Amino acid sequence: MMIRITVLALILATGSAAAAPQELSGRLVANRPAGCVEYRFLFFGIYRAELWTDAATLPGRNFALSLVYQRGFEREDLVSTSISEMVRMSGRPQASFGVARAELEKAMRTVQEGDRYTAWRSRPGLVEFFHNGRATGTLTQDADLFLDIWLGPASRDPERRAKLLAGGCDD
Repeated sequence: MMIRITVLALILATGSAAAAPQELSGRLVANRPAGCVEYRFLFFGIYRAELWTDAATLPGRNFALSLVYQRGFEREDLVSTSISEMVRMSGRPQASFGVARAELEKAMRTVQEGDRYTAWRSRPGLVEFFHNGRATGTLTQDADLFLDIWLGPASRDPERRAKLLAGGCDD
C-alpha cells in the first residue's frame, strides 16, 4: 500500500499523470500534452512547457500553453521579460506595448516552484490566463505575439520550439 501511495505522489509531483490541467476541462478532449519540453539555464530547471491541443497540426487554432515552474519568479520579472521578448520579436518600441503590459500585470502573479500558468488561446488575438487553475485575466493586445515567445518562428529558443511543435515529450 505504501509503495502505491509513493508512486502516485511521484506521478502527481512530476506532472506525468495523463490528465489535462483543470482549467482546460471542457475545452479540450486531450488527456496529455501534444508536446512538452523542459526549459533550463545551465544546470537549473526553469519550467516545463506543455502544449495542449486537440489539433492534428500543431499548435492548432485553439490551444493552451502551460508552464510548470521549477523555481520562483516575481510577477514584475515575468511581465518585463515577456514584454522584452515581444519587443525583440516585433521590432516595435517598448512604448507600443502599454495595453499589453497593463493586461499582463493584471493577469500575472508571482510564481513559486510547482506553480502552473496556463495561457488558453480560444481564438486569434485572445489569451485567457490561469494560475494554478484559477482565472487571472486576459490578453487582448498582442496576444498571439505573446504566445510566439515559445511558438513563433522568432522564438529565442528554436530547438525547444521545434520540440514543442513536433509533438512528444522529454519525459
